[in-house]
Amino acid sequence: METLDKLFESGVYSPTNFAMSLGLDRKLRGIVYNLARGRVLDVGCGDGYYSLPLLENAQEVVCVDPLARKGSESDPRLHVVKAIAEYLPLRSKSVEFSTAMFSFRDFLDKPRGLSEMKRASRIGVFIVEIFNPSTWFRPFLYAYVLFIAPLLAFLVSRGKGKGWRLLYPTIRIMPRASLFERMGGKVLVSKGFGSLAIVYLPVNPRG
Repeated sequence: METLDKLFESGVYSPTNFAMSLGLDRKLRGIVYNLARGRVLDVGCGDGYYSLPLLENAQEVVCVDPLARKGSESDPRLHVVKAIAEYLPLRSKSVEFSTAMFSFRDFLDKPRGLSEMKRASRIGVFIVEIFNPSTWFRPFLYAYVLFIAPLLAFLVSRGKGKGWRLLYPTIRIMPRASLFERMGGKVLVSKGFGSLAIVYLPVNPRG
């Protein structure tokens, strides 16, 4: 949390994410921006920078993060709440969709966090994340996250952004995206042999 807080403060979080993902982070977020409608909950939103584009199609957005803060840009339809995924301060079925865009891997209790997102949602949950890929591709992803991605982040941030190697241990404990299909969900988009994916879980798979 201290590392993320410093990255938000320094203003390098967005450009370094773009560089490390080779631009794929924005493409995947853009897909969710177009799909999430009505009232939307964005879990792990940081300063709300990435939540604002949701308002192009959403009626209202609740941005939840333990480090939540108002960014330089704001909108009266964007509500920033300081809280954690495992204990969402929202009524059941109070939003249409919940999203976790590159924040799910930081949930301390992933099953509980996911359960809370589904509880708060009336229609479904979107997760955009770095997942563990196919076994044969895993060493390549780990090498990229350990060595190449931090170097790109360092160059783009001109040395301001540090702590990117902390990505590695969070990704090591991530499941494969296909796990969510066994939970009644669907992998909408998959890149890099499953390394980057958008997963959608309907609240009521039979509905």
